[in-house]
Amino acid sequence: MSAATGVDARGGVAVCSRAGCRAEALWQVVWRNPRIHDASRRKIWAACAEHVDYLREYLASRAFPVEVVAMPDAAPDDSANAPPDATVKADS
Repeated sequence: MSAATGVDARGGVAVCSRAGCRAEALWQVVWRNPRIHDASRRKIWAACAEHVDYLREYLASRAFPVEVVAMPDAAPDDSANAPPDATVKADS
């Protein structure tokens, strides 16, 4: 697995960034540390349905700007399990 992308090299599947979790990621937790980076620099953590809220809350508790968006290749049915503040982008 590539630590930078969260993508498993064996199958090209994004896996959750939560320590010890190997579940398929359905969400991107997009964040930045405003004390270090300007608004153009953002980091992305991959998150499974079980850990998306944990990762978002972890970052929000540190006052980091954070947004949750669906993985670009997530199935349309995945939006049914979206966290309350998630942004689900439909394909055109």
